[in-house]
Amino acid sequence: MTSPSAGLFISSRPWLRPALVVLGALVAFAAHFRPWEVAFLEEWPLAEFWMERGGFAFAANYFEWSLSRPLHLAPTGLGLALSGGTPFGIWVVLGLVAAGQFLAVVWALRSVGRSFWVTGAVALMISLHPFWPGGYLQRFLPAQTAALALFLAAGLLIRYLQQGRVRWIVWAGVAIILGLCVYPGIAVASPLMALVVALAVPSSWKRRIIGTVTITVSAAIVMLYSLVIARMIVPGGATYESGNFAPATVGGPREFVMHVGTVLVGPGFVVLGGIIFIALLGGALALAGAIPQWAGWLITGTAAVSPACVLVFFANILWLQDVERVAYATSLGLAIALLVWPLTSLGQRVRLEAVIAIVLVAITLVGAVRGIHRWQPYIALQHQLFSELAPVVKEAEGDEIVVVVDHSGMFGSEYTLPQHYMSSASHVMNGDPTRVWLCYLPTDPPLAGAVPCNDADTGKDLRLVSSFTVPQGDVDIYIGTPPAAK
Repeated sequence: MTSPSAGLFISSRPWLRPALVVLGALVAFAAHFRPWEVAFLEEWPLAEFWMERGGFAFAANYFEWSLSRPLHLAPTGLGLALSGGTPFGIWVVLGLVAAGQFLAVVWALRSVGRSFWVTGAVALMISLHPFWPGGYLQRFLPAQTAALALFLAAGLLIRYLQQGRVRWIVWAGVAIILGLCVYPGIAVASPLMALVVALAVPSSWKRRIIGTVTITVSAAIVMLYSLVIARMIVPGGATYESGNFAPATVGGPREFVMHVGTVLVGPGFVVLGGIIFIALLGGALALAGAIPQWAGWLITGTAAVSPACVLVFFANILWLQDVERVAYATSLGLAIALLVWPLTSLGQRVRLEAVIAIVLVAITLVGAVRGIHRWQPYIALQHQLFSELAPVVKEAEGDEIVVVVDHSGMFGSEYTLPQHYMSSASHVMNGDPTRVWLCYLPTDPPLAGAVPCNDADTGKDLRLVSSFTVPQGDVDIYIGTPPAAK
């Protein structure tokens, strides 16, 4: 249901609604499809394997690591398959997943939402995730794919609650299972989604209970497999979860709140702002009579508890201190809270809802631009290094390696080519397999993850080939022969 003028405008132009849906999907795709940036992270070795051995040869090397999340590499592998191992294909898949999220939310709310404009605004905010900049990186393609599965499950659950057909809830459970097999980050958000949607959609209590239990059990089955059964299949295997679970599990609720709270009031202040905004939105809509009072409390309450979705990362303190993981899980909770608005709209304050929808779109677009811009300095550093390395790796011969001595303290971090990705990155970008070693001298300011220069790694007889300057200092590039090659 829309305002009379808006409804008349749309009805007189039957092409407008599908055109706007396509436009929204294109905006979501375009924001995530930026192949000129490259910005690989964990994907560098996968692309190198693809170049050297062809096809999905990397799967065997990552079998034990990904056993606990068996479909984790599927989206990345699909991207590499589309473009023959180049970064382009992964960007395509990331863009398609984002567009899929927009379309999934529009489809999920189609049978319930009274306002096309509200539905579109909510779908755009979810697919452009203005409170989670990490979603614009290829690194989080599996996380984005899992989020797509969550919203598809929400649409299937809504239809089950409305119609009571068993197939809808079965497919909802399947969607959750598949999503968790790609990335476990939706494990806590899934039961929250089921509970909130079940409360928001008019239905019988029997269907509400069945729907919530089905989604929760589906999530629990995959987590049981991931944390227990996968370790039994390969006893002592180095799965991703087992490798990170043991060393630094959070000590208890107080420690969890402390770590997540520190992130939210620090580097994650944008996420905290999103929590406050969505919580206030629920109250404003209820006070204005756009939604029932209980729905306003449901939105506000869901926004308030959205950081609880970070519980999925309880296995490692470092994860709880990672702003991108905290922002991802929390943004899922905020997306669930937003779904309540179109699900419960009374259709009586259409002009007010239209104005709020416009504000929502404006915040979304500003947040999207900010999220994309956040990574540009890192991307510029990567491209500068690739450009400087290109002639040097071609000059190196035989067993010689290229040694990058960073005096600036800017390279070697998670987003500026850590040492264990450096050679793969240079190989993929410059088409030369020469090994590249990144290190720093004792007098240099190192970043976390960087390694000190050592003769055992680089050899003693290094010859300086070139130098270049970055904002924080200089970087020297040498050619040398490590002792093992002599």
